[in-house]
Amino acid sequence: MKSLIIYCSVYRKNTEKIARLFAEKCGCELTNIKNFDKAGVNDYDLIGFGSGVYRENLSPELFRLVENLDLKDKNVFVFSTSGVGMKFYNNKLIRLLESKGAIIKGSFACKGSFDASEFTNKKIFNIFGKLSQGHPNSKDFENAERFIKSIL
Repeated sequence: MKSLIIYCSVYRKNTEKIARLFAEKCGCELTNIKNFDKAGVNDYDLIGFGSGVYRENLSPELFRLVENLDLKDKNVFVFSTSGVGMKFYNNKLIRLLESKGAIIKGSFACKGSFDASEFTNKKIFNIFGKLSQGHPNSKDFENAERFIKSIL
């Protein structure tokens, strides 16, 4: 199966770490969204879309890319990293992919470390920031490996 992973990882490269693990475990091509060329996208049997969570959403750049791709009957998956590590951040992109006729193979999320003081002065986010330190960690990588193997 020819596979491709497209990712957007800006802040601390947390999503890139997960993308690299996926690429290593499934032997697929890996590209940062900034270097992606949509020519040849039809050659892939499986495409993964990954992003960090920025202001409660995945990258707008990733949404724009998906809007401009023909994904009818393409097998796809979505993954993300965030301060809380919850899959619900993936849902908006999943709905867009479904509307494009893509076949959703799965969704993965894990924590990614961040420093709340760089984004807000609201104290509640300091707690999330402290809990996210050191992520993605070995348990996150184990879960990511289990996920990617389950969709291949």
